[in-house]
Amino acid sequence: MSDVANLLKKYIDVFNETDETSRQAGIAEIFTEDAIYSDPTAEVHGWDGINGHLGNFRKQAPGLIFALGEIRQHHDTLLFGWSASPGGVGNPVASGEDFVLLKGGRIQRIHGFFD
Repeated sequence: MSDVANLLKKYIDVFNETDETSRQAGIAEIFTEDAIYSDPTAEVHGWDGINGHLGNFRKQAPGLIFALGEIRQHHDTLLFGWSASPGGVGNPVASGEDFVLLKGGRIQRIHGFFD
């Protein structure tokens, strides 16, 4: 598995993580300290902002499990698809694509788009 695929696998794992301490550790591993996460519902800054946003999401959708889709890359930019389904099985109830800017092999900015 490529470095980029490993990074995005860890990102999906962080998004699915329900334990706040484990999620915070994962965020610090894959995001730059000044990272920005945005999607149609929010824009948050830094590790604490990202952890808070993901923690709130996990409380709203505790059984929703995300899966990584196709990854495209050039230079320090990525575009990847994702889907989410209850318990990680069955037909997805949500999907989209995320655009990522990397810095030093970590996520500096991520912009999520919903289908």
